[in-house]
Amino acid sequence: MQFPRLRISLGAALLGSLALTGCGGGTTAKYEGSVVTGQVLMGPQYPGDASGGAVAGATVCAYAFLSNGSPVYTINYGALPYTYNITAAATCQTTAANGSFSFNLTNGVYGPVLLQAYGGSYTFTPAGATAARSFTLNQLTSTNLSFLTTTSTNYFIASNTTLQAVVNVGGGGTVSTNITPLTTFAVARSNPIAGFTLATYQNNLSNLAAQLGITGVSDLANAVPGNTATDTSGTYGRAMLGVEQYLATMTPNGSNADDPYSANLLNWTNLGTATTAATVSKDYTDAYQAINAGSTATFNFN
Repeated sequence: MQFPRLRISLGAALLGSLALTGCGGGTTAKYEGSVVTGQVLMGPQYPGDASGGAVAGATVCAYAFLSNGSPVYTINYGALPYTYNITAAATCQTTAANGSFSFNLTNGVYGPVLLQAYGGSYTFTPAGATAARSFTLNQLTSTNLSFLTTTSTNYFIASNTTLQAVVNVGGGGTVSTNITPLTTFAVARSNPIAGFTLATYQNNLSNLAAQLGITGVSDLANAVPGNTATDTSGTYGRAMLGVEQYLATMTPNGSNADDPYSANLLNWTNLGTATTAATVSKDYTDAYQAINAGSTATFNFN
């Protein structure tokens, strides 16, 4: 099955501190299939108001990893536009209005699985706006990102989807993870091209949460931003509001051309130069302060 050139960063899988805990199926069948559930969320889900942030109508696909930690697909990056061949581990699913999805992975799928979400839409009210706007979960295709050079880093960026995460499956039972910008950042930083590991993904999830000022969240993989039951300090929700505001101000959504399609932020591994990191950090700081009225928080990403 051939999928459109999707944005990457997520590079590998989107696991997410995601505690990736899988309920044991109660059998000794190591390769027994598992059910995978979760939500695709761009922003916070405040109690009594779940109208913003949930990505409805997104396509979510699951891909197994090879034994060396690389996802099961081949990227053709010799020239633009990039393409890649990939076979999903199960039929791709479409998210409901609240961003929820569910997979029933078959026997033989075992270990880390990469989840990629693209398309669909979410609502968000940018700073200064009087009403909510509908935003599309853009696919960062190589055509849109034609300004990128054909390097081993950028081809991964231009071939993956918009949001990603990773879960550890096998042994039956149900495993869950939400797919959010945070899990996407962690996948990108884990750089699956070099061999993805769950431990690296989880460490990056915690590291990036700290860089975003997220505290008091015990299960980063399954926490719902803005929901006081899992985001006790509210910092996860505020961080995701900052991401939404950032995307709303960058072209093609807004007029800021510093980071078209927010590719540098979403594909965290592209923050490899001091100039890019400084620009993204400043733009995110401005976005965060604008949407979180009264905040003086500053960010210095690495």
